[in-house]
Amino acid sequence: MTDLGPLSEWAEKTWSEPVRTMIQDGAGTNATVVRNQSAWLNWVLRTRVLVDVSNIDTAVSVLGRTLSAPVLVAPSGLHTLAHPRGEVATAEGAASFGTTMVLSSGTGTPMEDVFAVGGPTWFQFYWRRDRGALREILARAAEHGAEALCLTADLPVRPLLGERMRHAVGNLPGGPPLYVLDRSAHVTGGEWDHDARVTWKDLDWLRDVTELPLVIKGITTAEDAIKAADCGVDAVIVSNHGGRAVDHGRPTAACLTEVVNALNTRSHAPEILVDGGIRHGRDVLIALALGARAVLVGRPILWGLAANGAEGVRDVLDFLRRQLESCMGMTGCSSVQEINRTTITEAQQ
Repeated sequence: MTDLGPLSEWAEKTWSEPVRTMIQDGAGTNATVVRNQSAWLNWVLRTRVLVDVSNIDTAVSVLGRTLSAPVLVAPSGLHTLAHPRGEVATAEGAASFGTTMVLSSGTGTPMEDVFAVGGPTWFQFYWRRDRGALREILARAAEHGAEALCLTADLPVRPLLGERMRHAVGNLPGGPPLYVLDRSAHVTGGEWDHDARVTWKDLDWLRDVTELPLVIKGITTAEDAIKAADCGVDAVIVSNHGGRAVDHGRPTAACLTEVVNALNTRSHAPEILVDGGIRHGRDVLIALALGARAVLVGRPILWGLAANGAEGVRDVLDFLRRQLESCMGMTGCSSVQEINRTTITEAQQ
């Protein structure tokens, strides 16, 4: 296998239509999903020769934790749709690889079981209108070993879903996500528990209820990157929700450049991560060359999970690392710290 395409095709053939649509599709026409993936092809690698690349080190530090490669597991809900052991198997695969898993609050498996795996794990959450309930959930995550809290900020209102996604959301098998409203709220017009009143000032409340590092997911503009830095957040994730929030949104590869340029002027800038359309180790290298510290991968993790549980998750991560190592060697980089903007160039040049 030279790319993840066959694995994706296998998963699509294996899953029922509602599961396939729920995992693979995005908002509206899926335009943002498509653009996320294709945008990484706007850059190409600048190969170098006669450089000692006999030992290539892909290790990187993210929020003080050394990871085996700059690839984290992105938060995504209901891994139980892909495998009976759900997020526990995902956590085992991520831990054996040596990277961080970001556990979604839409998990199909109790957080206690996932944190018990023992690998580095963050907890992702949405800002609920009931702050008492939110505080309780965050306290539980901290108690059981969360190393950071990840606020997904890019879904304050219901996304505009296409008919196929609306049908899928209303017909998913199995139980509901555990720490968010049932996804039928996307479709039925019932209660929407994401608090659309929240602003940057509310981060003060969050700092009062937790001492864990804070990550903001959903940053796509220079303006918001600067606000995040001014609020002292520990990391930002350049993300458009995997194309599942806004149809015809900008691809994250394009957003990344804007965010990096905005934060380059700050002496104490948050760490910058990115997700969206990462399908090859080449994409990982390009993201790092554009200024990201690491990437997060979502859908491919679920393909591997469906194929072979925890081992399948590790296989996908290993596959991306091997590709990254090859690309690093070809561009004369023996460590991820050597990857920079000169490692790539725009494709049309």
